[in-house]
Amino acid sequence: MKRIKAFIPYLQTYRREITIGIIALLVTDFISLVIPWLLKSFIDLLPQKPSGSELAWYAGMLFLAAVGQAVSRFGWRKYLFGPSRKIEVDILNKLFQHLQTLDKTFFQNHKVGDLMSRATNDLRAVKEFLGLGLLVALDAVVVIIAAIALMIYLNPQLTLYALLPLPLVSILFFGFIKTIGVRHTAIQEHLAKITSMVQENLAGIRVLHAFAQEENEKKRFDALNREHIARNMHLAKLFGMFTPSLVLTIGIASLIAFWVGSKAVIAGDMSLGAFVAFNGYLMMLAWPMMAIGFVINLTQKGLAAMGRILELLNSRSFLVVSPATIPANSLRGEIEFRELTFRYPGEDNPVLHSLNFRIEPESTVAVIGMIGSGKSSMAQLIPRVYDAPESSLLIDGHPIQEIPLDRLRRHIAYVDQDPFLFSTSIRTNISVGREDATDAEIDDMVRCVHLTPDLARWPQGLNTVVGERGVSLSGGQKQRIALARALIRKPEILILDDAFSSLDIETEATILSNIQRLDQAITTILITHRLSVARQADQILVMEQGRIVECGDHESLMKNEGLYQRMYTNQALAQEMEILLQ
Repeated sequence: MKRIKAFIPYLQTYRREITIGIIALLVTDFISLVIPWLLKSFIDLLPQKPSGSELAWYAGMLFLAAVGQAVSRFGWRKYLFGPSRKIEVDILNKLFQHLQTLDKTFFQNHKVGDLMSRATNDLRAVKEFLGLGLLVALDAVVVIIAAIALMIYLNPQLTLYALLPLPLVSILFFGFIKTIGVRHTAIQEHLAKITSMVQENLAGIRVLHAFAQEENEKKRFDALNREHIARNMHLAKLFGMFTPSLVLTIGIASLIAFWVGSKAVIAGDMSLGAFVAFNGYLMMLAWPMMAIGFVINLTQKGLAAMGRILELLNSRSFLVVSPATIPANSLRGEIEFRELTFRYPGEDNPVLHSLNFRIEPESTVAVIGMIGSGKSSMAQLIPRVYDAPESSLLIDGHPIQEIPLDRLRRHIAYVDQDPFLFSTSIRTNISVGREDATDAEIDDMVRCVHLTPDLARWPQGLNTVVGERGVSLSGGQKQRIALARALIRKPEILILDDAFSSLDIETEATILSNIQRLDQAITTILITHRLSVARQADQILVMEQGRIVECGDHESLMKNEGLYQRMYTNQALAQEMEILLQ
């Protein structure tokens, strides 16, 4: 029932067009019902040897009926199929807008291929249900009721005999409908698996080539497709029994009508014209009865698809939506953690434990630690990729939840070690966060991130179109483009989460020096494994197992002879060994 109610708001939007379409459909059905009655009158008139004008009148009426049907059929096709396509677009727009509001946790739990399947295959099934499914259902109901009423008017006793086999239709309907719905849902879910596999294979094609896994993936894909065929065949077998049974039922009803009706005509209890009209109306029942199976198929498929779409529309972000009371027209860049303990949504064990520290505006803070120590988890709380516990993270002295989320993120730039680039030009990728950026500003950022030497390698310079996700670029080039994209927004807070992992130490040092010379106040959080770079920071945070175990500048931490001193000494020795081996 919830799935059916979900369609109502969309249908109401186009109620005028749908009303016109329904009227056109009713006119079509009315004309269809009039034609057998005209034939009845014409046949009953023949024994009276009608004049040519009378015959011409009937011929003209039949011609007008055909023209009327043509016009009204065009009407319901335009005004019933048209809104179904518009509703498809409306649902797709709403789905896309809703996906934009969901947080990282949602996308970690849903495969991209599955989301694409719901936005394409499932939405197509919804469109077919709203257009063709509802049309056929309404048409069938009107024709069945009107045809049976006219049959009763012509000969109640013959109608009773002819309809005796029809209860079998109800038994078939209620026996098959539940099973058909379950199998349609299973088919849609399996189709999502196929879409997911295709998406993953195309995204990871270089890995498959590198490990020579093409044949294995072909076998996996073939197995999924064969299972898809098997599931569809199970459904086809149901309809293979359902539809022929309906046809057989109609055939038996026709046989009874011919047998009993012909006797009535011979006995003089029924005119030949009435008998022809009766059989015309009985034949009109054939299409609605056979359409029951078609409608069941479209309905179950459409409702199953809408159920999967509603799952997405009903998903909610884990980010706490609190009243945003602090305008974030600008930020000073002061960040404070107060007894912050954080666990990922759905997890029991915290990844961060009682963090207490303060970052001064315009300062540079380096965060170091072993893999899994919680560095990235901590950094992702600042732009609210994940939500920190209330009042445990403050920006400029205000709880972060009190700052409007969109405004907060406008003043924070986040660059990680695996940046995402769009399939467009390098220039557009750099200006994606600031569409009003001038060419001069873009050129300044290119120089800042040391991309100038790479321009000569690109055939069209900054106008070179990169491949999907920047596949035509090296890792270092992608990281520097992403950094330029972040800096051109002129953020007050810049978070670099291992953003120089694909660069050499000299280039990294040059870029950091250029950032510090920018004519803008930036609070920089630098997550790095290179302690030779971290030592230049105003403050160094050393993390271990989700806790800050050391804090201070390079000189003070070296005197402590703690974890930082051991890590720094080991890295220095490793670098010396590399130099000697060269």
